[in-house]
Amino acid sequence: MRYLLLDRIEALEPGRSIHGSKTVAMSEDYLTWHFPGRPILPGVLVLEAFTQLAGWLVASDSGFERWFLLEEVHSARWFAFAVPGDRVELALTVAARDGDRLRVTGESRVAGARAAQVELSGRVVELAPLEDPAAARRAFQVLRREAP
Repeated sequence: MRYLLLDRIEALEPGRSIHGSKTVAMSEDYLTWHFPGRPILPGVLVLEAFTQLAGWLVASDSGFERWFLLEEVHSARWFAFAVPGDRVELALTVAARDGDRLRVTGESRVAGARAAQVELSGRVVELAPLEDPAAARRAFQVLRREAP
């Protein structure tokens, strides 16, 4: 099963930064057990949303030939929960590049308040063995609200 954890890519500065958002919906199946009677967006899925955002940054910068694969979480801190109906705004910035290695820092906000802060690193790899680049480009256009 694959969760697409971004609903929109709002801003992009190629090779430098990307901003996206995810709206938490009560109908998302993982909320049933996290936690019964008090659903919150799991922190690990917030990390995955940041990782997907880094993937979109790399893909868009490489003409959809490359993607980001997470290898290390250097730090991850949570300051607030996201619950059904919340819009989680995520901002990610490239902190360092070294060959095929990429280090990024990110912050998420819910209702204007800081919700999470991360520092991640990983490898930039070829996209084609993981996913059809044309399909990735179409998905990116949907996330950017661009005409195909």
